[in-house]
Amino acid sequence: MHLAQLLLLAGATLTVATPYHSWKHEHSWAGEDDCTAEEESPSSTSPAGLSPPGTTTSTSVSSGPTDVAPTQSAIPPVEPAPVNDAAVAPATAAAPASSSSAASAAPPSSSALISTFTQYGSGDGNGSPNCNTATAACGFYTHPGYNAAASQALYGAGPGAGAGSACGQCYKLTALTNPYDNDAPLSAAGTSIVVKVNNLCPADGNPLCSQGSLSDENTLGANVNFDLCMDDGAAAALFNSSGVGAAKGTAELVSCDLWSGSADIS
Repeated sequence: MHLAQLLLLAGATLTVATPYHSWKHEHSWAGEDDCTAEEESPSSTSPAGLSPPGTTTSTSVSSGPTDVAPTQSAIPPVEPAPVNDAAVAPATAAAPASSSSAASAAPPSSSALISTFTQYGSGDGNGSPNCNTATAACGFYTHPGYNAAASQALYGAGPGAGAGSACGQCYKLTALTNPYDNDAPLSAAGTSIVVKVNNLCPADGNPLCSQGSLSDENTLGANVNFDLCMDDGAAAALFNSSGVGAAKGTAELVSCDLWSGSADIS
């Protein structure tokens, strides 16, 4: 073989034995040895969208273990329970207050007043005449039935002005304490009678009847005073069981149907 032919054959053999891997530098990919490692443990730093030859990329995301998630066929559909509209109450509905609690919360009657009770009439030591006569300021007396004179603010007129607005009204009087003994409870506290107003207890000269209005108080802390007639038995009915001649308690405007009398005599 000629020398030139031998040289040409040797050059061709050298070219086949040393190939040039230009793709490795252009794309910055790993060589064959590195590719084997990537297949066993994928790198988390591989550029997105680019995988070395022979590798696969997975982007699936799971919210929990997929091997225990129930399939649709494993859970039967649940039918909603029927709703009884009549048994369902609005969440904001308030329970109605009982009649007993409503009654206990109600304010006392506007006609209930703190009152002192005194007495007048024949033999009262003050020279008073018979209190159960038609000469009373209202122009009548009662028989039977109890009557009393009311303090001027309640009576509704002054001396010499005739009948006041309270004439003929009936009040339930309840004796509770002795105002001259530090308001000590009476021995028969709670004794009550119903009287009809037929006379005036004037403010002038009578400290217990001198209130300017029904919201004012007399010297014993009462809004009104009732001076009970001794001659018709009213004073004895309220006081005698306690052995006193004066008391303090309450006075409440009531229907005269509760009054024990039957006639006004003029």
